Amino acid sequence: MGRIREGAPADREAISRTHVASVRGVEDSTYDDEELAVWESGAAATSYPLDDPGVVFLVAERDGEIAGFAEASIAESELDKLYVDPAYQHRGIATSLSEAIERRLRSQGVESVSVEASTNAVPFYQRVGYERVGTHQKPITLHGTAVEIQVVDMEKQLR
Repeated sequence: MGRIREGAPADREAISRTHVASVRGVEDSTYDDEELAVWESGAAATSYPLDDPGVVFLVAERDGEIAGFAEASIAESELDKLYVDPAYQHRGIATSLSEAIERRLRSQGVESVSVEASTNAVPFYQRVGYERVGTHQKPITLHGTAVEIQVVDMEKQLR
């Protein structure tokens, strides 16, 4: 079994690898190749706010590796990222990360949390108690290439 802990600056490279692998490994994607390529490139270029006191950033370790991570903004009451490496999916890691993030947000007085879910992730978020509240097109731009992907706005009451 592994553990969930605070992300640390020394984890950046492993978090980035996990992020890229997760996007690359999306099963039965509703996104086309161009959308996935820009999303994957964006994941590789992401900086992670590991030292920001306004952000909850957790990693899940399994077998000595970063198997997944989650990032949430306290002020925005938003789950910004939740990704699990495909090699570790379907083992409860995303659920454990979601629960840990929710506990931390609750402890900060957050009453509800929102997420812009990829269409592939909607069933997961529904299983852990989120409700759909809308959809919108989210622009992703990297090095001059722009695509819009559909995301599902979801929310969960924490209190």
